[in-house]
Amino acid sequence: MGKKILKRIIYVLPIIGVICFTGLVIYGYYKGIFHSVQSLHDFINQFGEYAILIFIFLQMLQVIVPILPGGISTLVGMLMFGSIPGLIYSYIGLMIGDVIVYWLARYYGKPFAQLILSKKRYLKFEKMLDRPEKGIKKLMIVTLLVPFAPDDLTCLVAGLAELPFKEYMKVLFIFKFWSVGTYGYALLFLFNRFLIS
Repeated sequence: MGKKILKRIIYVLPIIGVICFTGLVIYGYYKGIFHSVQSLHDFINQFGEYAILIFIFLQMLQVIVPILPGGISTLVGMLMFGSIPGLIYSYIGLMIGDVIVYWLARYYGKPFAQLILSKKRYLKFEKMLDRPEKGIKKLMIVTLLVPFAPDDLTCLVAGLAELPFKEYMKVLFIFKFWSVGTYGYALLFLFNRFLIS
């Protein structure tokens, strides 16, 4: 009896989490939190000493339910906390999000992918699934090495494919920081070059 209840709890918790995340995104759009770099900056800053934790949480959320164009939230972190600390906080949040996405995809399968992806991205996702384990691993490495490539999509694919979690984490630990760093500094350069007079 106890095991059955535990299984139900394990099954229901991710659903509650996705509902809460979706609610937060809707609330954020309604309040204008995600409309610009400045509005997100102001929202995070109001939490004072908890701002870092809120930022890490939002980065984690960004992987599961995309709320801003890729890299914008990393730029906000670099502007708020300094380039290196902001990059590290961003990396931590994104890594947590990537781990959650892997297990949600593994547990719920294609219905989870359909829930969080647009039709166009879902078609790309289905094509990627046809690759063998080594092919998915190579694809992950390439998308993490190339700035602004859809590495979030390949992380989702890895969860549904036969790529073991240990191999998935190896690739993430080795290449994710490079990915976050390159697009973070690229956006910071563009921001300083064109948006600051």
